[in-house]
Amino acid sequence: MGNSKKHKRSKTIASVEKAVKVIEYMARSDHDMGVTEIANGLNYGISATYHMLNTLRQCDVIEQDERTRKFKLGLKLWQIGLLAYRQNHISSVLMPYLKKLKNLTGETANLIIMNGDRVVYIAQEESDRLVRMFTEAGATEQLHCTAAGKVLLSHKPKKTRELILDRIELDRYTDKTIVDKEEFARELDQVRERGYGFDNEERELGVSCIGAPVFNLNDEAIACITISGPTERFTEENKKKWLDMVLKVSKEATDHLTTI
Repeated sequence: MGNSKKHKRSKTIASVEKAVKVIEYMARSDHDMGVTEIANGLNYGISATYHMLNTLRQCDVIEQDERTRKFKLGLKLWQIGLLAYRQNHISSVLMPYLKKLKNLTGETANLIIMNGDRVVYIAQEESDRLVRMFTEAGATEQLHCTAAGKVLLSHKPKKTRELILDRIELDRYTDKTIVDKEEFARELDQVRERGYGFDNEERELGVSCIGAPVFNLNDEAIACITISGPTERFTEENKKKWLDMVLKVSKEATDHLTTI
């Protein structure tokens, strides 16, 4: 009797299940979607899909373009996602690796993920040095001027990477920022091939960064571990030594994630 109760499916609300499937379907798309496309893709009725999308829009979970009338995921879902990342095992599980990297290098260690067309800082182990870098959890940055952005974008499938490259703006922050898309595409190829990325004062003068990817069981780069600090401490000797440490710790983090 106990076993039958354990395996009996709990009562659910069909409309909520369908709404979640709509959100997941939109999340996998690389473009804004219309009602008909979503309804056909999920084999839902168009009228029911429209009412569901309208409800999600009113809840700010999705947004609708006033000109095209098509939908995309909204800011509230992004905010909820950030809170989920704070609670998610990846940030808590990998904190020991950030602490280890901070102790090895003396610099601030960061755990960063890619969300849409930006990177998001989800955890940090701050340096003990008097002059150090600090970024609040939840802060975002552009892809092209950060080590993590380069690392995570470089490991996206080629088609996805090209679509993102096509739509993002390469804003200039310093005279070292890469603002040419062809040059940035070449940089991404190099980052993917060598397995790590640098930010050589490309976001802010006086600040440098080294990053390497963390992979999941599907060999997807789901996060990037970086160290950041004043450029004056990122000497060629230190960069070579610290790069080995970043690569070692990021591999250890990957090995841990793929065995738990």
